Amino acid sequence: MITGSIAAVALAATLAGAPPVEPPAAGPFDTASDRRGRVYVAEGDTLVRLAPRGRRTTVASFPSRVVPAPARLPDGTPRGGPVRMPPAPSAVTLGPDGAFYVGELTGFPFPPGRARVWRVVPGRPPEVFAGGFTAVVDLEWGPGGLYVLELARHGLLSGDRTGALVRVEGRGRRATVVSSGLTAPSGLTISAGVAHVTVCGDCPGEGSVRSFRLTAAQPETQPGHPGR
Repeated sequence: MITGSIAAVALAATLAGAPPVEPPAAGPFDTASDRRGRVYVAEGDTLVRLAPRGRRTTVASFPSRVVPAPARLPDGTPRGGPVRMPPAPSAVTLGPDGAFYVGELTGFPFPPGRARVWRVVPGRPPEVFAGGFTAVVDLEWGPGGLYVLELARHGLLSGDRTGALVRVEGRGRRATVVSSGLTAPSGLTISAGVAHVTVCGDCPGEGSVRSFRLTAAQPETQPGHPGR
């Protein structure tokens, strides 16, 4: 959903430019609807179902984690000291099995490889579907599995704005579909076997949409990563 993840790019740019000790609440980031047409929203650290007259039901909550600080912080936390990192759920899509799949941007300090994709069945606790991602901004099902769009594959504090489109295959195995040329990708949609990715969403007058034909075989297959 291309428009749903633009907010994730704006938040990521803000946080990466001035790392806060306590990150602000994130979202709303993205929406999806179930087979009955009910709308679900990823925001804060939750997935929420909306109802008429403004009624809201929290369907799932996602936990924060403690990670090491990348440098000394304004509150005096030393490099390597504990920092509580919020999940910042930035993308949600309905899967072919009727479950929702929710991707994490993660909050500061945005460590590479620590973002996860959750599987959510309303009425049950959320489960980690796949891990090992970095700064997830969008999700979409397509040929062969779930496609995960990463805003910055080496981390938001790395200075490298190259993202990646990754496919999660059977048994959690991952394949990098494309990375080269994906500068700060911000959104993804898949139609008729073609992935359309918005790139350089924060570059005034320079953004574009790139399209890639998706095939069953991918050259860069990696083992699945457990949630961390």
